Amino acid sequence: MRARNLLILGAALAAATALSGAAGAVGPWPGLAASVTDLSAGVTYSAHMGNDGTTLKAMRNGRVLRTAKVDGLFGVPAVTSNGTGGGLSPDGRLLALAEPARYDGLRARSRFLLISTAKLTPLRTLELPGEFGFDAISPDARTLYVIQHVSGKDLIQYVVRAYDLRAHRLFARAIVDKRSPNEEMRGYPVSRATSSGGTWVFTLYTHLAATHGVFVHALNTAGRYAFCIDLPSWPSGTNIWTAKLEISGRTVNVRVGRRQVATIDLATLRVI
Repeated sequence: MRARNLLILGAALAAATALSGAAGAVGPWPGLAASVTDLSAGVTYSAHMGNDGTTLKAMRNGRVLRTAKVDGLFGVPAVTSNGTGGGLSPDGRLLALAEPARYDGLRARSRFLLISTAKLTPLRTLELPGEFGFDAISPDARTLYVIQHVSGKDLIQYVVRAYDLRAHRLFARAIVDKRSPNEEMRGYPVSRATSSGGTWVFTLYTHLAATHGVFVHALNTAGRYAFCIDLPSWPSGTNIWTAKLEISGRTVNVRVGRRQVATIDLATLRVI
């Protein structure tokens, strides 16, 4: 987010590791999640990697609906450092799986496997030059949003990119804040909330596992643009890693337990 020359403290990294859940490693990559659930259909998807490939499962209420096996090692991408699962398109028909990250430096290439959820059928494999992680999919399933990590030294610096799933190419320009197009993006993803239909994806970020440098990244997946919303100073003694984003009516609320820490107006995308 704002380039304030914050130091990446060892304590922050340790806290991120301890609280990353399925993400499971220090670094800019949220890693992989145990599963992701299509809330509208009540179906949970998981990917289990083995020596001979990856086994996919679709389950509802503990009952296996369908399984499939695919070549290569892929998992459900996490979208927060706490291990929240992602990868599903807003309509639940497309699932993007990601290769596991190495966590020993930036990769020369990153691969994603697109799956049709109807029968867990592989559609195609995407290979991008550089270190990329999953971010979101547009409502029309034509655009895949990815997080590009561009520095092996600054573990929390990133750039949001858009990939055209029909033309099979990255859009040339990064997705930047229209209000501050030259600012750097830096932070660990803590929590996420998505609007009905998937047009807006809100992600709570923190520079450190501490009480400052907290912001919300608002991505418009239909229009390929974004805004960054700085939050006021984080309340002392309030654990940022337990914070949750919630969309309620015309606001996005940042909550810790029953306490409302901040409220964002959806119309202006500013803290009120």
